[in-house]
Amino acid sequence: MTLKGVTYKEKADAGEMLLAICKENPLSQPIAIGSYRGFQMEIYYDTVNAHYCLNLCGMRKHKVELGVDALGNLTRIENEIAKFPARLEAAKTRKEETIAQLETAKEEVKKPFAFENELKEKTERLNALNIELNLNEKDNAVIDDEPEQSDEPAEKKSEDRER
Repeated sequence: MTLKGVTYKEKADAGEMLLAICKENPLSQPIAIGSYRGFQMEIYYDTVNAHYCLNLCGMRKHKVELGVDALGNLTRIENEIAKFPARLEAAKTRKEETIAQLETAKEEVKKPFAFENELKEKTERLNALNIELNLNEKDNAVIDDEPEQSDEPAEKKSEDRER
């Protein structure tokens, strides 16, 4: 692990330095602090949950919540990295499912609409009924439901009343 330009080979030393860096940077904006196993690391203070977090930055950012134990933090980082293969497989599976759904949708679009004739008949009937209904109306005046506004000021409410 490289922190602030210094490479640490011992986990205990790296963990202690990571805790020291946390104490030095109480900001909520991520600050680059070094690298670990090919990932750039950023540290920041999560003000909502009131603890420090570390981002492992690659193509995506992977959040690791940090605690007060130096070796425990390194274990948390290792555990997050260990989840990558399972996440990759899940993403591949979702991708395959999405591609299969796309192919199914392309085939469904090519099929004719099963109720097309029924829709056409019902639409024609609806149009005929609308024409019959409109024949009985002689005046299509618009009725204004809004009250007229006057120039008089609104009545003031008494100040001694409670709401």
